[in-house]
Amino acid sequence: MADAFRFAGCLYSAAPWANLTGAPLCALEHLQALQPHFDEVCLVLPDAGDLEVRAAAAQIPIWRSPLVFRGLRAGGPARLLRGLVPVVRSRWSYLRGLARRLRERPGLLHVHSRAPHLPYALLAGWLARVPVVATIHEPWTGGAEAWFDALLIRCFADRVVFPAAAVADAYPRFLRRRSMQARYFAAVLPARPPRAAADRPRIGLPARLGHRKGVDVFLEACRRLRDDGVAFEAWMGGGGWESEEARRSATDYMARHGLVDVVAAVDLVPGLDPWYARTDVVVLPSRRDPLPRVVMEAMCRGIPVVAARVDGIPEMVVDGETGFLVASEDAAGFAEAVARLLADPERRARMGAAARERARRLFSQDAYVAAMLDLYRGLPLSEGSPA
Repeated sequence: MADAFRFAGCLYSAAPWANLTGAPLCALEHLQALQPHFDEVCLVLPDAGDLEVRAAAAQIPIWRSPLVFRGLRAGGPARLLRGLVPVVRSRWSYLRGLARRLRERPGLLHVHSRAPHLPYALLAGWLARVPVVATIHEPWTGGAEAWFDALLIRCFADRVVFPAAAVADAYPRFLRRRSMQARYFAAVLPARPPRAAADRPRIGLPARLGHRKGVDVFLEACRRLRDDGVAFEAWMGGGGWESEEARRSATDYMARHGLVDVVAAVDLVPGLDPWYARTDVVVLPSRRDPLPRVVMEAMCRGIPVVAARVDGIPEMVVDGETGFLVASEDAAGFAEAVARLLADPERRARMGAAARERARRLFSQDAYVAAMLDLYRGLPLSEGSPA
């Protein structure tokens, strides 16, 4: 039984950032779920942020060594020379400090995401001679950087975890041969009371806003809905903006097309629960998204989802049953699917209930923990006393 299995040593979970976006939250929740099976756990962070606060509230110990970012590749030779020293120093401190920590309190290092911390975390695990597992949260993009990351993982990680079959299938075979699939997990929440009939239905795009999440497609769909006379309200955001350029472009579009009073832009917030509570349909026109956390959160709350047919999303949303799937660039298709749900409260309720039931089966914490323990049992870890 999974609950009777315990490992000696410390489980380290290396997060890519310290914000409250998908992969960092998964890194923290990974520790919370597996904490009973290890002598101790530790969250490894490359900067300070809201994730640190949440970890402290959950009484999860933290090791932090900030990585400096200066945008050196885009700044020209002068900026490169001025900024190189602090950048290199920060990476050396992270690598050396984490390797020392792993030697002093050995166990297992689980690295989350192909972010800038990846090479230094992998090397620290290799230097400390501890087993290393890498969970890849990003879709395969090809190109030199993706191949470099894949080769690093091949050389320095003992096993690889993918969140969805579609994501794994796109990666090089030499990584798939040492991989397993394990979906993220979440608690299925009680069904929400129906919103008052007088309220205008509300749609939401909960995301870090920018090109990848399709904020331009979302706004175009909102414009089409408004022009077609559909009564609705909309909000987008919660995870901040990818860049100031993305914010400016969206703001300009909203001003030009009269959407300022229709769509609310939400800046970075510590939690989206209040926004989900007032949302009837979640819309996610992502261009790439392996297994988006917001789809999982919406399903767990009984909210139907209209999402792009990309990467792992079709493994989450059953088209026509728990929501609708649309081509990622098809703003007209998104508008049409959303309009169908907004016009039919009974259909929304039926799809929301189906989404909650599917989430109960798909995003089980027990299944995730069992999969991780099976994976860890194949690594050179010491087994402690029964839990």
